[in-house]
Amino acid sequence: MDYGIDFSNNSQKRKKKIIFIIIFLVFAIMFVAFFFRNSNNEMVARVASFISKPINFVYNGIDKIFNSNSDIEALQAQNEELRKENEELKVQVLESQKIIDENTTLKEMLNIKKEYQHYETVMANIIYREHDNWTQTFTINVGTNDGIAVDQTVVHEEGLVGYISNVTENTAVVTTILDASSSVSVNISTINEPAVVNGDLELKEQNRLKLTYIPLDTEIAVSDMLYTSGIGLKYPSSIPVGRIVEIVNNKNDVNRYALVEPCVDISKISEVAVIIN
Repeated sequence: MDYGIDFSNNSQKRKKKIIFIIIFLVFAIMFVAFFFRNSNNEMVARVASFISKPINFVYNGIDKIFNSNSDIEALQAQNEELRKENEELKVQVLESQKIIDENTTLKEMLNIKKEYQHYETVMANIIYREHDNWTQTFTINVGTNDGIAVDQTVVHEEGLVGYISNVTENTAVVTTILDASSSVSVNISTINEPAVVNGDLELKEQNRLKLTYIPLDTEIAVSDMLYTSGIGLKYPSSIPVGRIVEIVNNKNDVNRYALVEPCVDISKISEVAVIIN
């Protein structure tokens, strides 16, 4: 049995204790120096600043991390605030645009009303457009309850649009002058001669009409205006219909016809008036 004392073990413990004490003293000195680095005594401040550099470095690093997190939180809060402001601005823009559209609609209706003040008219909005390849019609939001009847004339500020072809209590279908079934008796402005404007299946997509039954000895020209003649009783007289943009074949040719651009761009309008008297 060995009762000897293990001096090597005691020595290691003593070394560890000494190392621990030294480390403790070093940190203690650095912490003390850290708090004295701003001393009024210049010498003490310099020495303390030098000794506390490691702690100062660690302190600055931790401070930057916390500041960085604070900056991120601040940026997130600012971003959320800007997002809310952006949403509010979008709503304001939509509301402003709605007001502008309503004012534009009212202005356009007033202009139409003024243009046809000698007639009794009912204002209407287009609520549906037919999109097939054969017809050129649309539906408006007035009907028999508003005094609307079949064959009444439909106009816009710039001129003739078409006629009422079908009607219910609250809606009506308008067949436009672009429809292939449409035919309008017109006068040629420069010579006051009659002719007929027809809708054409091939021309309607180009927003064009066909002028036919032009008197053989009549001299017509591009830019001549066409107005309703009043013949046939469907349309009142003197309503602008369109302008000649191209003449096909010459004078005294029985097959002569002309292409006409309507005064109203029917694909772009949203308000019309129905002449009920």
